[in-house]
Amino acid sequence: MNASKEKHASEEHDGIALLRLPSLGKVGFGIDTSDNTLRLVQRGKRKIRFQATPEREGDNLILYRTQNFFLRTAYRSAQGADTLREPIGTTAVMLHQEQRIVTSATPTSTSPPTKGRIPVPAWFETLFVIVGLIITGIAHALNMFNFPRYELDEGTYMASTSAILHGQLWPYAYGYGHPPVAWMQIATWVELTGGFFTFGNALNTGRVLMLVYALGCSLLVYLIVRRFGASRSAGMLAMLLFALSPLSITYQRQVLLDNVATFWLLLSLYLLVVGNSRLKYIVFSALALGIAFLSKEVFLLFMPVMVYAVRLYTTQFQRKFAVVAFTYTMIAVSSGFILLAVLKGELFPTGWLPWDHSDHLSLIGTLIGQTQRTQAQGSFASSFSNWLYGDNVLMIGSTVATAFNLVLGWWHRKQLLLALLTLSFWLLLVRGGVVLSFYLIPLIPLLAMNIAMMVHTLGKWLGKWVRFDLMRVVLMLCVIAALVPYDLLHSGILFTQHPTSAQNEAITWVRQHVPHNDFIVINSYLYMDLREPGGAGVSDGATYPYAHVYQNVASDPAIKNVLLANNWDRIDYIVADSEMLSDIRADKATFKIIDDALNSSVLRAEFRAKDHDTDLVIQVFEVRHKYPHPVVSAPHNDNVAQPLAVSQPRERRLYGM
Repeated sequence: MNASKEKHASEEHDGIALLRLPSLGKVGFGIDTSDNTLRLVQRGKRKIRFQATPEREGDNLILYRTQNFFLRTAYRSAQGADTLREPIGTTAVMLHQEQRIVTSATPTSTSPPTKGRIPVPAWFETLFVIVGLIITGIAHALNMFNFPRYELDEGTYMASTSAILHGQLWPYAYGYGHPPVAWMQIATWVELTGGFFTFGNALNTGRVLMLVYALGCSLLVYLIVRRFGASRSAGMLAMLLFALSPLSITYQRQVLLDNVATFWLLLSLYLLVVGNSRLKYIVFSALALGIAFLSKEVFLLFMPVMVYAVRLYTTQFQRKFAVVAFTYTMIAVSSGFILLAVLKGELFPTGWLPWDHSDHLSLIGTLIGQTQRTQAQGSFASSFSNWLYGDNVLMIGSTVATAFNLVLGWWHRKQLLLALLTLSFWLLLVRGGVVLSFYLIPLIPLLAMNIAMMVHTLGKWLGKWVRFDLMRVVLMLCVIAALVPYDLLHSGILFTQHPTSAQNEAITWVRQHVPHNDFIVINSYLYMDLREPGGAGVSDGATYPYAHVYQNVASDPAIKNVLLANNWDRIDYIVADSEMLSDIRADKATFKIIDDALNSSVLRAEFRAKDHDTDLVIQVFEVRHKYPHPVVSAPHNDNVAQPLAVSQPRERRLYGM
């Protein structure tokens, strides 16, 4: 302390030799003459007792530590090793300061382990985590190209990825159903791995990326639980609960926006808990949460609890600034979605503005439509039944754990944070709107962490009761030993069934039997392999430029009114699974043009594969045309009419029947 900057005053106070700075008022540092312990004191009241032997963390010394706060020295790489030994200016030396400098300059190990604990080297924990990640990778990768079956949403997002690589946001008119950042990330993956068909078909390439995200989520689950103050065994329990759950393996294999957004949510949370109130970590955490929102808009629901996490993990004098910085950064990133709609003139529905009279899609109109969706498309009751069937241990155990952490959270705020994150998303699921089974994806890691923290707390209480801390580890290992066989027993079909085989066989049949200029109504998971060169339905031949997704055939004016002229007789083939047929028959008004074509068609091929307890059935219908297609001629260079080649299918569709 330089006397030219601060005047100091020494005094004796309650048995402590106190060095008090005027700028600190009644607060200062001093040495207790009874035990030579450094303390932060306040006149008339002792506030903090420092450790007699400081704990070392890298090049820093931890002077004081509580559950939510610690005080450490700051190491500066440019500072000499012995600067404390060389007083600068007029320096007042406290009692026994020279002895303490020598002690702090001498390399020391961490504080002695608590009774009943076994010190674990860092390399062992690293190996521990690597083993957990290997288990996760094997569980998610084994049979992932065969189970679960390819879903409509998977095909939709891979088709959107292709649109990004072709300079568009969506293969059809972009309706603001979801922000586009998730499939932008998939597009980056496609470019890095050499194309859509590096791993077979397009959806398999997307599923490999989902495996990468699953591994990242597993690692973050472990790290977050460790930063919450839990043991290594608790972190491993959370990782295995998350990675080996049949629900996790099933949903995280699929190319879904929720898988992408969940990774960014966990990364945002981890950056907060590891940041130690540092601004750059707070900003990067907000950026990660913003990317989560731009990957799946419903992740905005986590924003209030994440703001609470910022308050929890920042010091009091930084708290207001940290909250403002986090909130501003997150809003600035997320507002890009709204800015996109504003720049395209598609923020408000048609007619909301006096000068807007042309029909167009809009962001607000899509949001209103989504809020009006009913549970006829998917109810919470049916989805919850599927979740219980898939993993009742996770669902029931997490319900108990969330309630436990919510109550205990009034004394342990970290567990309250976990419980609030979980409850905030449960509110979305129970609100009464449409709930599909894969909506559970963001909750799976939170449920696993809630269970791990509850078991850790119970184990800690048990260890104190029997006065043997290793009982906590024994309890964790017992839970893990019971969990792994249970999950493997209930995950049998995930590694043995091949429902995608029926879908792949249908693609092969189309390639071998359907002319390339025919109009085909398909489900979205066939789109990429029929429309992209090199796809499974194309191989080295020509693509199918008139293969269109059934929902767009029924609703997109450019297809229904222009390309088909609202005439079912222009449809040549329909490749449908049971869900697609169910949608068509349940809403004949919307899908009238396809229903009319089905009523005038014959079944040409059928493919079956076991899917859970039922069969997945893919049927190929050929439409019996009311009138035969006329022979179409196209102008040639010598002005002589020539038959239209297969490579010119658009002429037939526009000028034929």
